[in-house]
Amino acid sequence: MTKANTQGKGKTMISPEQAWKIIAKTIGKPATESKSITDSLGCILAASVKAPLDLPVFSNSAMDGFVIRHSDFNEGLRTFRIAGVIAAGKTKPLPALKKGEAYRIFTGAMIPSGADTIVIKENTKELGQNFHILQTALNKGANIRFRAAQLKKGDAALEKGHLLGPASIGFLAGMGINKVSVYKKPRISIIVTGDELQVQGKKLSPGQIYESNSFALQMALRASGNEPVSLVHVKDNEKQIRSALEKALKASDIILLTGGISAGDCDFVKTALPKTRINCLFYKLAQKPGKPIYYGKKKNTAIFALPGNPASVLTCFYEYVYPALRMMKGFNKPFLEKRQCVLAKEYRKTSDFSLFLKGKTENNTVHILEGQGSDTMQSFALADCLIYMPPGIRVVEKGTSVETHIILNG
Repeated sequence: MTKANTQGKGKTMISPEQAWKIIAKTIGKPATESKSITDSLGCILAASVKAPLDLPVFSNSAMDGFVIRHSDFNEGLRTFRIAGVIAAGKTKPLPALKKGEAYRIFTGAMIPSGADTIVIKENTKELGQNFHILQTALNKGANIRFRAAQLKKGDAALEKGHLLGPASIGFLAGMGINKVSVYKKPRISIIVTGDELQVQGKKLSPGQIYESNSFALQMALRASGNEPVSLVHVKDNEKQIRSALEKALKASDIILLTGGISAGDCDFVKTALPKTRINCLFYKLAQKPGKPIYYGKKKNTAIFALPGNPASVLTCFYEYVYPALRMMKGFNKPFLEKRQCVLAKEYRKTSDFSLFLKGKTENNTVHILEGQGSDTMQSFALADCLIYMPPGIRVVEKGTSVETHIILNG
């Protein structure tokens, strides 16, 4: 781990590694709740699920065809009499098969007593009330899904910590389960600050820019399986910022602010946070972009004050907010996926800070994109990773293996 020695207003800025450790130590344990499976997509199981029944519940046909006794086939019998039809969902029991008899059977239908093998329709030739088996070899139990072949009642179906996706939810539904214990998804509030920001659809006045941070954050949250519960825009006014903060603190597990956290005279987020009695856990990191990032807690609510520049906002989201959200949701591996990729072109660092560079991967190679400014979003729109360059390095030669953090970008 590298500790930055860069000083800022008399205090030592910490490294990204130290910030990651602080977040992991202080974010708190995830809360649990019982939830309908239809509302559990993207949730993590807080308790293992045991099978409440055998799966399959009964032995059934995997194919359309004819169900026979394998012993008849084994004795050389190839022509069978069709004694009846079994459709899926038929509950009236049929008589046990006698020698030389078969039932026409359809996929999902229950296997009758005495039968143990299915000949698929394509391998037979019908002759009125009889049929002839065309194949010369047939394994006992062919094309039958036997009771409890997948799971026995009481077996572990899904383990604690499992991420519930579409297949998982379908699997649970197939066992008759409609509720599960999961880790709660955090309630998220976004507060956007800035007098210069204008909404889309309105004409820009001199000195104004279109607000984009709330859009990027909402989409990044949505792409990672989260949804903000509130979004407010406030002016560069300490009273308004404090009011928005106090309201969000009552209804949020995590609050994201953008802008107003640097050292300017109009950066009122920085002055509002301590007056709202939020415990600061770190402020300013020895990194680019996103040096003026703040992380604090008030009771169980986590507060991230992110810089105002759009590329800085997203960089800080992926590197710090994203893992914090996943910790809150019970993920065992909360951080971005890390890969070692080969640098396509030499890179010369001009800063002692840690860098997060927007990059594009191509197989095992990574390209550093043009436009690394904290305000430059075009390169971020093209990026699929952040390349981490730690301090203490000046020249990174072509072909060097570099730590690459894969981001969700689409």
